[in-house]
Amino acid sequence: MKLRPKSHVWWITGLIALAGVLGSASLGLNLGTLNSILNEGGPALSRYSQPDWQDLPRLFGRLGETLVVGIWGTVINLLLAVPLTIFAARNLAPNRFAFRGSRELLNVFRALPDALIALLFTQGIGLGSMAGALAIGIHSTGFVAKSLADAMERVPEGTYEGVRACGATRFQVIRFAAWPSIGREFASTTLYIADRNIRVATTLDVVGAGGIG
Repeated sequence: MKLRPKSHVWWITGLIALAGVLGSASLGLNLGTLNSILNEGGPALSRYSQPDWQDLPRLFGRLGETLVVGIWGTVINLLLAVPLTIFAARNLAPNRFAFRGSRELLNVFRALPDALIALLFTQGIGLGSMAGALAIGIHSTGFVAKSLADAMERVPEGTYEGVRACGATRFQVIRFAAWPSIGREFASTTLYIADRNIRVATTLDVVGAGGIG
């Protein structure tokens, strides 16, 4: 028995096609634009076959600077994220004001782009790698601390209660119940954010924050 496609599939397809047509018209895209891109892109790509090796030592130096910015950004991120994680976890925060304040602070960190934070730091402390590392560290703190806080909230309450039943203090509950329970999440998040920070560091020199960008 041959099945007919559902009617809503055609509606979705038509809406996507209409959106594509309207988007192309609003951006001024047409066959002439495409032909111009192809004609100008060919010579630009051909220059990659004739690299200028004289700048290679300088580029390697800037590449090393990029790695340093990304690594130090990750270190700053962890130094900020670890304490903020405790306050941002609903079941571990000392009170609701600390919880809400830390959550809003992390929202601000995530909302501000790396380049904007780097631009602010270059105005305050001057051009260079330190501004880039601080910008990367602050922005990525918003992501890391929120992810780890959410992981701590998902830990079964019995894990915390078992440690408290032994007479543990709040710090000991965090030390022996919260962090060991999210060890895998912490490791995977740290590796991901380190990779992400190094990639972001390649573009921050646009605002004078160091790197190869």
